[in-house]
Amino acid sequence: MRDGSATEEKILKLAKKMIIKDGIANLDMKVLAEKIGCSRSTLYRHFSSKGDIMIKLVEESLQIISSSSQNLPKDIHFDNGFEEFSWYVNERAKALIKEVDSVTFIRDYDCLYTNAYPQSSHLEGFKDFIKGDYLSDPWFIAFKKGMEDGSIRHFDDPKLQVLTISNGLLGIAERVIPRVPFYLQEQGYGEEFVLNQAKLYLNSIKNW
Repeated sequence: MRDGSATEEKILKLAKKMIIKDGIANLDMKVLAEKIGCSRSTLYRHFSSKGDIMIKLVEESLQIISSSSQNLPKDIHFDNGFEEFSWYVNERAKALIKEVDSVTFIRDYDCLYTNAYPQSSHLEGFKDFIKGDYLSDPWFIAFKKGMEDGSIRHFDDPKLQVLTISNGLLGIAERVIPRVPFYLQEQGYGEEFVLNQAKLYLNSIKNW
């Protein structure tokens, strides 16, 4: 790994740790530089603004969550598209439960940047990353396969259904996962909310 890449990785790792502890709004570039052990000018050579760090971190957090639920194991077999799509959905639910720090960061990012994106030179690239190429997305391919083989109900807009399920799982995870101990005390359930949400979504699309 190049020194520049190693330094940027170190900056992002520490920034995320500080944000999880103190919140995005309280991330101070001067304090971050001091903790890294570099000058602010060095820090700004790698990230020209706080917004650059936010964009990189939210993209990284989304990639961490999605990576474990995008690639099928080579030895796994499904009888139909619904079974394959179910695997993706359930693996995503498990990843959301496991990756507490990433879910917490995305929650804080969504709360702080509700009305506008952070100012960042990486913004357009981030938008392209979020849009993706849904036609080659394994979730979408499995969903379409399920409609074609009859295991998933027909929908006029399958892309909307897939995005609704993906965003819905992330939404309930953002609410519950960072506060699981409190939910257990208050309602008697924690991680189960995310797993049950996945089950409800799958039941709603299955062609019974």
